[in-house]
Order: sequence, then structure tokens, then C-alpha cells
Amino acid sequence: MKLARIVLALTGLCASAPAQNVPSPRAPAVTREMRDMRHRLVLVQTRAIAYFHSMDSIEERLRAQGMVLHPETVVLRVRIEAELGEARAALDQDDLPAAGEALDRTQALVERLAAKLGG
Repeated sequence: MKLARIVLALTGLCASAPAQNVPSPRAPAVTREMRDMRHRLVLVQTRAIAYFHSMDSIEERLRAQGMVLHPETVVLRVRIEAELGEARAALDQDDLPAAGEALDRTQALVERLAAKLGG
């Protein structure tokens, strides 16, 4: 009985030994540049969302008076959302240059929106 336990224990150790030699899969290393770009995305996205909330509030007041937002302002919002999506997709593929370009465009569009909303 004791011998059977020893054999089972040794068999278990031998069976697990090859698994220990196999390197564990690693997540891709997150570089400082990647973290900085993701942080920049969050900052630009947060600012855009704040302006979107302002737009929604303005739109409600206008609608109560029978008016609507200027179509150019609505188009700006759609373009900002699209550029944020491009930036996220580029970051998901670790394409920092493309993400940076998309964020540059997004930031410029957010600035235009801020000017239209008086912010």
C-alpha cells in the first residue's frame, strides 16, 4: 500500500515535470509609450464626453423651444466618436503612430466643438 502511494506520487511528479519546462504564455509587454497613449485617449475621450453632455442639455432646451442644434455641430460629434473609435482600434493593434494621429484629429475636433459650445 505504501509502495503504491510512492509510485503514484512519483508518477504524478514525472507527469507534471514536462509541463514545468514549457514556458508560460506571456502577455505582451506594455510599454511606457503605450500607457501614455492610452492615458491620452482617456483624457481626450473624457473631455469629449463632457462636451457631449453639454450638447445634450442644449439640445433639450432648444427642442423645448421648437429648435434644433445646427447640423454642423451634430456632424462634429459623429466625427469625434468615429476618430475615438479609430484611436481605440489602433491601440488595440499596438499601432502607436496611427493612434497618435487619430487622437490629434480627435483633439482638433473637440477644440472646434468647444468653440461652438462656448467652452
